[in-house]
Amino acid sequence: MNFIFDMDGVLINSEPLHARSRTAVLESLGVTTDMDMSQVIGSSTLVFWENMIEKYDLDASAQNLERIQMAVLIDMMKKEKCQPPDGLFELLDALEAMGIQMAVGSSSRRMLVEAVLDYLGIASRFRAVVTGDDVNNLKPAPDIYLLAMEKLGAKKDQAVAVEDSRLGVAAALAAGIPCIGYSNPTSPNQDLSAATYRVDSLLQVLDLRQGDRWLWETGEK
Repeated sequence: MNFIFDMDGVLINSEPLHARSRTAVLESLGVTTDMDMSQVIGSSTLVFWENMIEKYDLDASAQNLERIQMAVLIDMMKKEKCQPPDGLFELLDALEAMGIQMAVGSSSRRMLVEAVLDYLGIASRFRAVVTGDDVNNLKPAPDIYLLAMEKLGAKKDQAVAVEDSRLGVAAALAAGIPCIGYSNPTSPNQDLSAATYRVDSLLQVLDLRQGDRWLWETGEK
């Protein structure tokens, strides 16, 4: 079995930092906004900035604003000692002990993904890391999961995704693999009803295993 983890909101509680770093960059440009950032969780940061440039007639490139925001976010993460969700390390330990291969599948830019994995000290745990820089279409398109499976050498019946957002769940299902929807309280207002399974903590993922098989291998809900 192969586990493919989303990053933001699954490996690290970074969704609030995404919202605050976007707001900080907008304010540096003289823009004050009260938009609900939870509505863009799991979506493309580049598209967000393209939309902001059009909406507020900003004299800047989306690529440059995205790079600035990523730098602000990484700085916040380190200064504020952003934490992973409870149980992350224990879950990774348990999966490794079972001989399960793991990958990261994130729409975020590689510079951010690598910074987070290094910050948490878990980069070596993942056989493959697929980011938004590696595909043409971000979530909810299936591209990230399809590429992650290719890198893992896994077929669709040999993989499962762990996601915290509606768009991420849609991406996994579009790739033809089951998805565990993790309700992270730091990733608000996410409809995970389409997920194959739902958990309120990462350690509950282990409850989806019965004996030596996972529920999705047996067809159970």
